[in-house]
Amino acid sequence: MHGTVSSVASLAPETARLLRMLDEKETRNQDNVSRTESYLELYALCRAYGVELPWVLMAHLVSRNAGYLMTDLALDRAASFFTREALDELFLFLERANFLIFDDAWSHVVHHALGRAPAPGDRTPRFIREAWCRYETASSLGITPSLERALVVDLVTNEQNLIESRVVHNPRFARARAMIAFFEQVDAGGSVVLPLTRARIRVSAFAELDQRIEAGRRIFDEVLAEKAAREAIFAWAVAHPHTGSRAAYRSGADPKTLREVWPSAHLRELWSGVHAPQELDPTWP
Repeated sequence: MHGTVSSVASLAPETARLLRMLDEKETRNQDNVSRTESYLELYALCRAYGVELPWVLMAHLVSRNAGYLMTDLALDRAASFFTREALDELFLFLERANFLIFDDAWSHVVHHALGRAPAPGDRTPRFIREAWCRYETASSLGITPSLERALVVDLVTNEQNLIESRVVHNPRFARARAMIAFFEQVDAGGSVVLPLTRARIRVSAFAELDQRIEAGRRIFDEVLAEKAAREAIFAWAVAHPHTGSRAAYRSGADPKTLREVWPSAHLRELWSGVHAPQELDPTWP
């Protein structure tokens, strides 16, 4: 879209649908599968009207990766060095982060698609309100690669700060954080699953905010910045609906799906607060 003028006004025919999508936020945030597919639906809708938001495709891919990890935690229980309770804790850590990021991002991205500022009371961080304002002002002159990248970095920065105190360094998840550190020490963390690319991107120290943001930058710079790669990955994602099973991209993988091993109704039984509203965070309000 370099050199073109992009306006969310082109999405005007979909206003009613976008408003329904906002109203459906709670339903769409019920589990990793519904979130991951919602990101892809929103990206496809915007793209169909010439509004390119690569962060939304990135969110789909990263959320898809989280779903694979969640499913793995159930499938690997018998052979694991960790107790079932410990693996449940790590699942809740991933689910809580996935939930909070969607809860935040769905509101401000859909509001952007509607050509509106987030509604009062949406608790959208001031940082992201200012980021969207910068982007929308500059994009009136045309979308450039540098402007597109700047928005992606701002959105990555926002979402990683959003979970920094609420999840990553929340005392509630001390055991899960220690397990992640163990996996990193024994080099068992693995790379982010990104189809149709040779890029190998991993977060070497998940507890470090700057490392998580850097991983997001690399996903864009090394994979999604190139329009042809973005097109191909989008087509792959549409052709392979997310279920949480790695069989979508790797032959011979266990076909069990996330909803089979982690039924939605079971999530709140593990911890009633897993889908609670955002906690207050004075460092990232």
